Amino acid sequence: MKIVSSKPTITRKELEGVLDCMIHDELTTGSTVKNFESVLSDITGLKYPLAVNSLVSCYILILKALETGPDDEIILPSFFSSAPLSAIKLTGGKPVLVDSEDNSVFPSAAAIKEKITEKTKAVIAGDMFGFHYDSDELKELNVPVIIDISHSIGTEYNDKPAGSAGSFTVASFAPSMIITTGNGGAVLTNNSKYFSSMRDLRGGNSETVNFDFTMTDLQGAMGMTQAMKLKNFIKRRREIAMKYYESARITSHRPLYPFSDSSAYQTFPLIFDAPSERVEKYWKKNGIELERVIAHPNHELLGFKGFDYPNADRLSKKLYSLPLYPTLTKKEIEKISKSLGAFI
Repeated sequence: MKIVSSKPTITRKELEGVLDCMIHDELTTGSTVKNFESVLSDITGLKYPLAVNSLVSCYILILKALETGPDDEIILPSFFSSAPLSAIKLTGGKPVLVDSEDNSVFPSAAAIKEKITEKTKAVIAGDMFGFHYDSDELKELNVPVIIDISHSIGTEYNDKPAGSAGSFTVASFAPSMIITTGNGGAVLTNNSKYFSSMRDLRGGNSETVNFDFTMTDLQGAMGMTQAMKLKNFIKRRREIAMKYYESARITSHRPLYPFSDSSAYQTFPLIFDAPSERVEKYWKKNGIELERVIAHPNHELLGFKGFDYPNADRLSKKLYSLPLYPTLTKKEIEKISKSLGAFI
């Protein structure tokens, strides 16, 4: 049987939480979502949380709260989730892309600063695949900074919760993320003015014109159960990652970063020392699903040429991820590790 690239960790506890909501007819946005939001606030250390129906919705609410207009520029990495790009295009702003640094998935702070003009409305950055971006370097910018912690929620960086340095923090709860609510997301801030604006636009009441981006209590119940297991999820991911590092050590293949006990290991990204065709054929033959972590970077989605974003373009073609999730069995982990060590 094929080992799939990603799988949510759903147990009886999640089912019980969802069933309890159904028994009590709690299907819309109510107390369960509010309780989940409170837990998210505790995890991130941010005062004002809003649970919503998707990551794109998170970004739309932020851009609307910032009153983004057609001449406003939003800086974001090319090698990044397409969710903020979708939100920028839908709200009418102008995306300004930044290439990754050499040998990194992240853009440098200097490259971001070079893109800032009087038209810059916000900067988007984030942790990738569980590894932290040094967002402290963006604190001195005189524009709002949006930090995406979809891949790192529940971890710490410089002794502070991931994402706590941003003007806004967002997280996705899609099935492949650290915790899931089926779909959904959250946006958090310490700014009460922005929070009030986003809360009204999210919906959940009939008093304002809104987007109806609400999360249901069924999703909130699943999120509550997932959040309770967050530390164990991350611990398990790190244990599996360590096995893969041990296998990669005897090959010429290169994990993107050395092992870190601060990473959440949402995926296990590595660059194979082999042509893509051979890589994909080998892993398919072994019954292990391999994924290119970001097959279509944002510059490609905008129709821009790859030579203007050479590092992001290269990563989109060369950077793969091995299956890594808490429900992998011992036998599956051994098969993946042995396959990695034998691929020479």
